[in-house]
Amino acid sequence: MRRTLLPILLAVLTVPSATAGQGPGLGALIDGVERKLERMRDLSAHFVQIHEDGLNRIQRQEGHLYLRRPRMMRWEYQLPEEYLFVSDGRTVYFYVPAERQVSRDSVGDAMDDRIPIMFLLGRSDLENEFTRIEQLTELPKVPGMRVLRMYPRRQSDVDEVRLEVDPTTFDIRRLRFTYIDGSTMELVLDQIETDAELDESIFDFEVPPGVDVIEGIGP
Repeated sequence: MRRTLLPILLAVLTVPSATAGQGPGLGALIDGVERKLERMRDLSAHFVQIHEDGLNRIQRQEGHLYLRRPRMMRWEYQLPEEYLFVSDGRTVYFYVPAERQVSRDSVGDAMDDRIPIMFLLGRSDLENEFTRIEQLTELPKVPGMRVLRMYPRRQSDVDEVRLEVDPTTFDIRRLRFTYIDGSTMELVLDQIETDAELDESIFDFEVPPGVDVIEGIGP
């Protein structure tokens, strides 16, 4: 469940972009992304997320997300069905209105290093998190972006991470995770707003009357 709840993608924008040799080089891109993540207090964006399993079955979802330090998030999934994934920094809730059910867990148990929140509002030392970072010359899925490929330093089920970065603003527009079982997850962001002073009340959640509560959010 964790992979389908959180990040990841759209993949059919194939308008040609500038080559990796133009604009900021690898070092400047890494530095720009790190500074952006370090200073960012909150983020609001529309997202499209796609998960493809090892059998090439694809699940596409979209909605709006809100992130705020420390570890607050609200993922409002709107298509193909409505559900909510929200954290107030202490407790995480996964609410499916159609099933009248809420799963609840502590932030420490439900949000581990595999969750791509770290790329949006988390640790900013990329060179410490990855053994190798490369800038690729392939065309990005989001036109005009620069493509970075990174290999995680910590042992996990993530084999490779790709970022598509805006070379002007250093916003992360697309993340793509490749897992050791061959599955992938992608997240594409647009309508991005940062440091909008999001109110903490956005991340509050009250269990609706008559809704079942289940302790723990499974993997």
